[in-house]
Amino acid sequence: MAEGPFAGSKQAIGGYFLLQVDDINEAVEIAKQRPGLDYGIDVEVRPAAPVKSRARPGVRAARPASIDQATSA
Repeated sequence: MAEGPFAGSKQAIGGYFLLQVDDINEAVEIAKQRPGLDYGIDVEVRPAAPVKSRARPGVRAARPASIDQATSA
């Protein structure tokens, strides 16, 4: 018996990667490179809704300072 208001499950999600690719086939090729596959880890590739930029039209989004510093060094 588990304590807490948890739903029972036989599977758990250990994490996820959100990839920006041209199509699902490209995502599958990237997933095939996961080193955990050799040890029985399951990887699922699922489509997600496209992420729209939050920047207003005509306004360039600022890059994080850490990226700017790394490229200017």
